[in-house]
Amino acid sequence: MHKKAKLIMILSMLTLLAACKEEKSESWYKQHPDETYEVYSQCLKDGEASDNCEFSYRAALMFARAGNPGVKDKFENLFAKKEEMRRKVTTQ
Repeated sequence: MHKKAKLIMILSMLTLLAACKEEKSESWYKQHPDETYEVYSQCLKDGEASDNCEFSYRAALMFARAGNPGVKDKFENLFAKKEEMRRKVTTQ
């Protein structure tokens, strides 16, 4: 029984550590387009709904609407992929 309790405690600690990601602010994402792209792409892939995902989404919208041409295109393509994924899910 003692081994079982120890195992449960270790697994709980690992779960908590895995859930602890560094949270960045919306303004931070708006100043870092490459990181915004990486984080928001991963959020779309994983379906995660964290504050980081929300903040990176808001920054990604800003870059898609008002970014310089190279950045704007990159984020417009990301949102096009998101829409394509949404269509696939809703038409199945």
